[in-house]
Amino acid sequence: MDTISVVEARKKFSALMARVAYAGQRIVVVRKGKPMMAWINIADLHRLEELGKEVAPARVRRQAALALAAASRQRIRAERGGAPLPDSTNVLARLREERVHELTNSS
Repeated sequence: MDTISVVEARKKFSALMARVAYAGQRIVVVRKGKPMMAWINIADLHRLEELGKEVAPARVRRQAALALAAASRQRIRAERGGAPLPDSTNVLARLREERVHELTNSS
């Protein structure tokens, strides 16, 4: 990816536009050594827009799942009279021990 100053970009706009549009090059325009923007071709822009469309619904689904989990925790805590749920690590360890005991004593 090429980097070019704002001054040079102004001077060579048409040539740079051709490099981006037809050669598929990407160019970062810098001012005082700091990247300010990037030029990309239309195909790249469309790909970025499609990625954005895919990300937004996934984010909404994750947020909805988190909200559902929070509501479930609140409901369960209310049903338990405000007592928090036991630590899942401890519950899983106990269930594993019970299963191992079942398997070793059933023979």
